[in-house]
Amino acid sequence: MSRRRSFARGPAAFRRGKPRFPSSGKAFLIVTEGQKTEPNYFLALRNLLQLAAADIQIEHPPGTDPLTLTAAAIRIRDERKNQARKGFTIAYDEVWVVFDLEKPHDERRKLAAEAMKTKKAAGIKFAFSDPCFEFWLLLHEDYTTAQFADCDQVIKRLKGFWKNYSKGMRPTTEFLSKIPIAVVRAERCRKHHETSGGDGNPSTMVDILVRQLNSATRSQLQFKLS
Repeated sequence: MSRRRSFARGPAAFRRGKPRFPSSGKAFLIVTEGQKTEPNYFLALRNLLQLAAADIQIEHPPGTDPLTLTAAAIRIRDERKNQARKGFTIAYDEVWVVFDLEKPHDERRKLAAEAMKTKKAAGIKFAFSDPCFEFWLLLHEDYTTAQFADCDQVIKRLKGFWKNYSKGMRPTTEFLSKIPIAVVRAERCRKHHETSGGDGNPSTMVDILVRQLNSATRSQLQFKLS
């Protein structure tokens, strides 16, 4: 007769394990349009920078337009503030909304402008890409200011370097090691549009968020960014 396995557990079984990485003491909320691509990138970066899970909260709410994403960021931020007042947690130091300006292009720009002007959005930061987040990924491998009709064109060019790329893939440590050059290229691209009167296609603001995350970790783990 076989013995019945007991699943009764003492108090020790419910104790939390030691955090994988120590907390930086700075809390970020990142609200993303993408369900997999952006979250997976930031999760990989969080691990590489050895930031604690509690330091970077990544949320993908229902809805993908800038107004809906911003409203979600406001709600989550305010809920956290209420919890912080009760002493249960700490408020976010930075709140970011990450989205694309792909299509329909003019409508997305209008919604983005409205989101940024929302009174309750004061203090929230925005990291948008034109036409899509994959342009930020492309800058890890290549630099261009040639316009892209849509995200499919960006992905096609990205696949020239990342052969098996598909949405939702988590970047490798080797890929992330190219962040310093991607940051330089993103800044250079924005400068190009500023000086040439371009419409911002292609460009990205994700590098600014990456800089902030990089500065939150211990100095010996930081990328050397110019």
